[in-house]
Amino acid sequence: ARHLYICDFHKNLIQSVRNRRKRKGSDDDGDSPVQDVDTPEVDLYQLQVNTLRRYKRHFKLQTRPGLNKAQLVEIIGCHFRTIPVNEKDTLTYFIYSVKNDKNKPDLKLDSGVH
Repeated sequence: ARHLYICDFHKNLIQSVRNRRKRKGSDDDGDSPVQDVDTPEVDLYQLQVNTLRRYKRHFKLQTRPGLNKAQLVEIIGCHFRTIPVNEKDTLTYFIYSVKNDKNKPDLKLDSGVH
């Protein structure tokens, strides 16, 4: 069966992130359009060292050679928090991907294997 709706887990996740944000005009100052009240934290320690090194190489982060996992996590964490995210575009793409089964890897069938 195709997944044509957002499951309860992802629906609740999206709503909880929205509820944690302050909207423009909800505060007295009103300087910033959107401020994170409780920014969800990503636990980079869950990643393998090779994955952290690939991230560092992909974004061309300048570091000294031979860093341990804790040092990589600290440097990558600082960089990761600076990446801007357009919430509306991200959610739209996520919903589109789920509805169109884009979350599954493309399977290429060999002509001899069925």
